[in-house]
Amino acid sequence: MTLRIFLSGIVVLCAAAAQASAGHVQAELLANVSAIQPGKPFWLGVRLTMDPGWHVYWKNPGDSGIPTRVKLTLPDGFTAGSLQFPTPSRFVQPGNIVIFGYENSVMLLTEVTPPAHLPSDFLGQIHAAVDWLVCSDVCIPGKATVSLNLGASIEPSPANRELFNDWAAQLPAELIEGPRISVDAGTSGKMVVSIIWNHTAPDPAEFLPETPDDYDIADTQVKSSQNTTTISFTARPLAGKPAGSTTLEAVLGYFNSDGKRRGLIFSVALPAPAGNNH
Repeated sequence: MTLRIFLSGIVVLCAAAAQASAGHVQAELLANVSAIQPGKPFWLGVRLTMDPGWHVYWKNPGDSGIPTRVKLTLPDGFTAGSLQFPTPSRFVQPGNIVIFGYENSVMLLTEVTPPAHLPSDFLGQIHAAVDWLVCSDVCIPGKATVSLNLGASIEPSPANRELFNDWAAQLPAELIEGPRISVDAGTSGKMVVSIIWNHTAPDPAEFLPETPDDYDIADTQVKSSQNTTTISFTARPLAGKPAGSTTLEAVLGYFNSDGKRRGLIFSVALPAPAGNNH
């Protein structure tokens, strides 16, 4: 990856490791501003670009793999929100191994809030230490440290607007208005979730659970018909785990009518197993 200097004055410095010493991945750190306004939140994005045929993993990698991780080092007085992952894809590997991840490229996002006061000559450096596992026929661990220098400005200084808008739109959206959800809990851990849309249900759609530590989520099927998406799966407590009722957070991944990747966040209350009074 080469040094990038934008006309607005933003400088993106990528360490040699950003060339992905493990191979098959390039990493870079970007911001949606070219200069920081005191007290005004802005967004950072760690963009990973994979060689064709290779993939990295979501925060829940599925049956195998390792989540992609980012550790930020910020100037004094800056705070960052949680790392946000765009809606991943579901891949079925040989042996019916199901994984969740990204091909081609992905940008992981986080919102950063600077302090209310910055000196006019402020120049801060932000570092992102990124770790990933990239897989094709084989899997290779990789890491990079990428850096970004930003000065201060009292005026708004947007940058990379189209890129950030595109990836922000791919973040899973909370289920607030529009689709309705109903859940039926059957026997032996069988769950059926129905999502009723206010338009034709997207097809295909993918069930992407953030698997709870104490349950095995398996036997997943997703079907769409007319305005309803039906998700069925089993949720069984793992051996030796004293599971009671818990909430399964999940994402429904799909493409909208414009062919854009989108995701819908929803939650399902998993019932305690029979005979468990906790």
